[in-house]
Amino acid sequence: MAKYRLILLRHGEGAWNKENRFCSWVDQKLSADGVKEAQTCGRHLKMLGFEFDLVFTSILSCSIQTAWLVLQEMGQEWVPTESSWRLNERHYGALIGLNRTEMALNHGEEQVKRWRRSYDVTPPPIAEVHPYYHEIYNDLMYLTSSRIG
Repeated sequence: MAKYRLILLRHGEGAWNKENRFCSWVDQKLSADGVKEAQTCGRHLKMLGFEFDLVFTSILSCSIQTAWLVLQEMGQEWVPTESSWRLNERHYGALIGLNRTEMALNHGEEQVKRWRRSYDVTPPPIAEVHPYYHEIYNDLMYLTSSRIG
């Protein structure tokens, strides 16, 4: 019987992570620290002797960039990658772009925690007037049928 291992990695830091903002589906590149985190992770995985057959990522740049940097550090750039919007971070609706600390002051720490961590409590929905609505919903990566099918 074949033995497989599933390795889960979170993407490296982006600018909004550093600013403690809800990133959600806004496409962000890695910060300089995020690049270093991904490279360090790749070196560590290589040192531990990991070899990958396939890599899955969300379709967000920070996730794809992290995967590429990890594979590059491991000398495994040839490993196929599959990207799907279904692996994106949670969609935070109207909270996208807002600072978590400010949200806790305005709505209470417990409410923000429920929005962030509950599976059955959804954040307030995003409206068309939200500053990031059109950036997300007019992005070709979400309009392509192969991505949403």
